[in-house]
Amino acid sequence: MSNDSLQHDHDPLERGDCGAPADGDAPAESSCAADALRRAKAELDKARDFYDDVRHRAAERIAAVRKTTVGELADGALEFVKRHPGAGLCIAAAAGFFLGRRLRR
Repeated sequence: MSNDSLQHDHDPLERGDCGAPADGDAPAESSCAADALRRAKAELDKARDFYDDVRHRAAERIAAVRKTTVGELADGALEFVKRHPGAGLCIAAAAGFFLGRRLRR
């Protein structure tokens, strides 16, 4: 596949087609501006959809955390330690170290 065949897949702005119009070609300039606006709107819509999805998932997690009791947290911690004893030991050692440092003063 030659470089010329790859060129048509790129954005006109990347190829330089939408630079300063030659000989005052206003329709070409407005076409490039319209294309740029359409691409910007599409990207904004994608970003908005992503933001809405993240916000919705965060709200669901916050609601779940608010419903969680201390007993459920303890059960979850015990399950984690059962599945990952090494990590549980490291976390306990780090927590003990920092609590010891904090309470010593």
